[in-house]
Amino acid sequence: MKRPACVSVFDVRFGRRLIKYFGGDPALIEDHWCWPEFAEAFPHLREKAEKYFETTRTGDPAWAAYNMVDRCGSSREWAEGTIMRAKSGHPAWIAYRMVRNQGSSREWAEGVIERAKTGDSAYYAYRMVYNCASSREWAEGVIERVKTGSVMCSARRMVEDCGSSLEWANTVANRHAWS
Repeated sequence: MKRPACVSVFDVRFGRRLIKYFGGDPALIEDHWCWPEFAEAFPHLREKAEKYFETTRTGDPAWAAYNMVDRCGSSREWAEGTIMRAKSGHPAWIAYRMVRNQGSSREWAEGVIERAKTGDSAYYAYRMVYNCASSREWAEGVIERVKTGSVMCSARRMVEDCGSSLEWANTVANRHAWS
């Protein structure tokens, strides 16, 4: 069977294709299943799922890695590596969630957010200051440099919630309005 493309929204249809690809019985999967049910029914396929998500270049492998830790018993260290290498999806959002919910270090997440080429690094740089004690200066630098995401909204939120200067936010807004 051909390797199925990873998706961004993980639904039962994708789950059935993936389980079949791994050699499991997709007929066991019920329509209401989500991550915990897959983990319970197919614990012997976890390593294959980890290898699949760490090597995929489509969909949202970072979100899959988060769910594998949160719901399926995968290690945080494995997920962090998968999230760092993600070339699609929302690695900045997931790095932030890993700090908030899985005990990943703030420094690790900041590195992921700085390097992310997809998703909304600007917004999650702001959230790292607001919720995770990252420095305002760090987030301002990220927001100034990123090319994707809600840059102007994040600059505004930095002023409103984190003490950034209005002058800084206006400079960011002017730079991004014309780029």
